[in-house]
Amino acid sequence: MTFRIRNIHELPASATWFLKEYPKGGVFGLRGSLGVGKTTWVKSVVTELVKQRNGQMPRVVSPSFVVHQSYGTNPPVEHFDFYRLELKDPSSLIEIGYWDAFEKATHEHGYVFVEWPEKANLEQLKLSAEIVFSFGPDEGSRSIEIKTVFR
Repeated sequence: MTFRIRNIHELPASATWFLKEYPKGGVFGLRGSLGVGKTTWVKSVVTELVKQRNGQMPRVVSPSFVVHQSYGTNPPVEHFDFYRLELKDPSSLIEIGYWDAFEKATHEHGYVFVEWPEKANLEQLKLSAEIVFSFGPDEGSRSIEIKTVFR
């Protein structure tokens, strides 16, 4: 499935669609160039999830420097950014708290978003799907594609 948006104002529609497609959560690898909008899209998904559950909106920020953000939503949303890491060794996922976040999200039907999943061993991440972000032909436009489903 490919979702094309003309500008940032259309992100909520893609987030709503995503939450309907994956109501029980999962683990999603987010691929795409720097600045293509991966974190902005995660923020849109969290916003829509909070609206649906009448929850409290957390501050959603890029985990680029801290590697992991946990947003305290119901269900939980865990957000990783592996850009600055090389995680080919399975023990390195333990060190950054990936498996704790994975277990929490899996148990509570939450969401784990991993930016730059290719920096790790993809088989180890147990991805539900990979979402590829790319720049569109017009300024501000984007393509969001669920490219590979690993279920």
